[in-house]
Amino acid sequence: MSGEDVRVRVVVNGVGLYFNVEGAGLVAEGEVMRERPVLVLLHGGPGGDHSLFKPEFAAMSDVAQVVYLDQRGSGRSDRGDPSTWTWQRWADDVAEFCAVVGLRRAVLVGTASGGLVGMVCAARFPELVAGLVLDSTLGARTSLAERPGRVRAARR
Repeated sequence: MSGEDVRVRVVVNGVGLYFNVEGAGLVAEGEVMRERPVLVLLHGGPGGDHSLFKPEFAAMSDVAQVVYLDQRGSGRSDRGDPSTWTWQRWADDVAEFCAVVGLRRAVLVGTASGGLVGMVCAARFPELVAGLVLDSTLGARTSLAERPGRVRAARR
């Protein structure tokens, strides 16, 4: 993926996900092409969207490719069945999204519940995650209704 400002939707695990890309994935260095790091931004929610990260992360497009992803049930992505709104499904969506658009390694940047999605994704798909940046993220249950072992069960 490359481009200055690309907006598109892809189908992942039966749900259409909206995303936006800023910055090139490859840049010329002399006679060779060099891959830039890829940041996949994971917003909080459900119900939030990627606009939380703009315009601050747009400045990163000078040194990295920045991918703004609206997760299942949020922003411009399809809602899907609310029974599928689990940490595991959101993490699986991130991994499948990366596979569909051709991202082999990515730095996941998550805020609030997006950070929890990033942690579960890193635990389930360590080969995908080149780095993990967390902001205002809980590493434990986020409600009294949630089963205590739910996030731990996400590990393979």
